[in-house]
Amino acid sequence: MGINIVLCGASGRLGMEFLKETKNYPLINLMECISSKNNENVGKKFSEFTDLDFELTLKDSLAETEVADVLIDMSSPKFFEEIVKYCRFKKVPLILASTGHSEEQIDILRELSQIVPILHAPNLSVGINLVKKILNFYPLEDLVNSIEIIETHHKNKLDSPSGTAIELRNLIESKNSEVKVSIKSIRDEDSIGIHTIKLIMANETIEITHRANSRKIFAQGAITAVHWIKTQKPGFYSLSNI
Repeated sequence: MGINIVLCGASGRLGMEFLKETKNYPLINLMECISSKNNENVGKKFSEFTDLDFELTLKDSLAETEVADVLIDMSSPKFFEEIVKYCRFKKVPLILASTGHSEEQIDILRELSQIVPILHAPNLSVGINLVKKILNFYPLEDLVNSIEIIETHHKNKLDSPSGTAIELRNLIESKNSEVKVSIKSIRDEDSIGIHTIKLIMANETIEITHRANSRKIFAQGAITAVHWIKTQKPGFYSLSNI
């Protein structure tokens, strides 16, 4: 049985990678593709402005969108209110793969998760999930003096620090209340995403680095998340739950 998907942020870098990846999964049915209202390609078919043979038309609103099995958001916080409204009233599970949301918006998501399942996944990489499991498993506060997280992304990334860096910091601090954690952000020409966690000890330093070499890893993670969340009960989930 197919899974009907609404994709927000369809014309962005990650959205386009996800569209390409769905070609490998015939059970994934793209119902609607949404972009921002100022996108010059709104109203055009994807085959008209990309090398993809999708006949779907890029839209700028969820207003006329039918009930989907899953909505996946790869856009930005600017579209947040419309997404929440759609998922609340149509009871549609949500995968939030966008970043830069405020604490107030995350609280709104937690409230919404009492009605529908929500996967908060600012980074859909399997490798980042493994790094989180390592940090979650080992107590650090008796071993390290401080921890520095260095995140590097392309210069067009809107939020700084990255959602992944914030998530890593929050995870470490929740398990190691006495450890000081700082974040340094770097923007360059084309980095997809590099996150280094430096565990600074008295006379030695340990570094754990995750480097995204292709956006395909995020698209593949999104496909896995889509299949998983469709069968979940209402709740607020992270990638570690999959």
